[in-house]
Amino acid sequence: MSPKLRAILLALLSTFVVVMSGCSTITSSGQSEPTPTPIPPPPVPEKPTYTVRRGEVVDSLSFTGRVAPTIERELFFRQDGRVKVVYVQRNDMIEEGTLLAELENDDLLRQLQQAQIELETAELNLRNAQEAEEYAIQKAELDLAIKELNLAKTEGTLSGLELDAQIAQANLAKLRRGPSAEDVAIAQSRVEQAKNSLWAAQASRDATCGRSPNSADCDQRQAGVQSAEEALRIAELNMQKDLQGPSSEDIAVAQASIQRIIQRIEDTKTDIEIQRRQMELAEMDLARLKREGDTQLSKAVERVELSLQRIQAQLDNTRVESPIGGKVTSVSAYEGRTINAFRPVFVVADEAELKITAEPMSSQLQRLTEGMETAIVLSAYPGKELHGEITQLPYPYGSGGGRVGAGTEDADKLTHITFDPEDLDLGPGDLVRVIVTIERKDNALWLSPAAIRTFAGRQFVVVQEDGRQRRVDITVGIQSSDRVEITSGLEEGEIVVGQ
Repeated sequence: MSPKLRAILLALLSTFVVVMSGCSTITSSGQSEPTPTPIPPPPVPEKPTYTVRRGEVVDSLSFTGRVAPTIERELFFRQDGRVKVVYVQRNDMIEEGTLLAELENDDLLRQLQQAQIELETAELNLRNAQEAEEYAIQKAELDLAIKELNLAKTEGTLSGLELDAQIAQANLAKLRRGPSAEDVAIAQSRVEQAKNSLWAAQASRDATCGRSPNSADCDQRQAGVQSAEEALRIAELNMQKDLQGPSSEDIAVAQASIQRIIQRIEDTKTDIEIQRRQMELAEMDLARLKREGDTQLSKAVERVELSLQRIQAQLDNTRVESPIGGKVTSVSAYEGRTINAFRPVFVVADEAELKITAEPMSSQLQRLTEGMETAIVLSAYPGKELHGEITQLPYPYGSGGGRVGAGTEDADKLTHITFDPEDLDLGPGDLVRVIVTIERKDNALWLSPAAIRTFAGRQFVVVQEDGRQRRVDITVGIQSSDRVEITSGLEEGEIVVGQ
């Protein structure tokens, strides 16, 4: 029933009630009463109207966020225990590698000191053994080098002996052949040369002594003649010997000399073979020294190093060091408190670089994607707007997730947004409003959401035209809180009756 019809029925009902009341009064009293003025019906409220307009339509999402450090670490012990000492307090500024707290670990410290002493001893023993081994290797290398030199020297001697043998055999063959015509010619030539030298000496003596018989020059020339006569005699004897040929004694001497040279060659070859075998032994000894080393001492050092590493790892599990520099924003450890492993007890943040974290509703997350640009409205700076970008959405909407091996309750459910704080004084915890523009369209037909009606899954409006109303089905596009894009069904300037 329409509101207008409802108002008419109410007015008729009121009139009927008044008439009946008047009749009842006349009957009971017998006197006529004045007719009361009828109550006018309530006015029918006018429905609002909306004009179809053209302009900008923006589909955007808005949610609250907080300023947070980009780099923040939750720190914990890696084993259960009781806290021995805490070195920092909340809001302390620390550097990377700062020791924050320790569990009771005195026994591990003593074990570590003992292992360090054992390692120093094992390393000293190994170093001494290595020095002795290095000396032995150097000595073996020198011994091998000396043997190589001796072998080269002996091989040189063998080459000389073999050459001597060839020369001796050639001389023996020459002796056996006797003087050749060439040998006779040479011998005769030597005699002729000696005679010529004697004649020249005699002529020089005669000339000098004829002038000065008693002078020193005369005596010197006389001595020269005697030397020339002796040289002539030797040359004649040699020629006579060469013409006669070698004696059996000369041949025997030459043969004996050859035999001695051959024997020396055989002895030298034996020496060379011995030296080669000695070199092989020296090479084997050197290779053994280089190959073996002192494996037992090396393994002893390795065993102590492994033990030291194990103790150091256990000791590290009782300590919490900060992997980053920054501010200690949370401390839940204190001396004497029993701590469970892997439960965060410190939070350290590097506030030099900030970001925005937020928790949009699931319906909003479904429309967001990583990489979207955002507008950041700061509560501390009204009217100031910064630009940001969504870098991480929680699982399953984006690449966010929990720590490796963490349960669902430890998953990162935050949306992370990077932004440029410019020169504003912002700090962790400051509230902001994040606005994400999903879609924007200029010069679009739009209508107020209050003018659009829905029935049985279809959308329509009531258009007022020339005092009459008619229903028109429409198709919508971008929707926002105050504007809905009309893609078909209406034209600019049409009047729509609201609900």
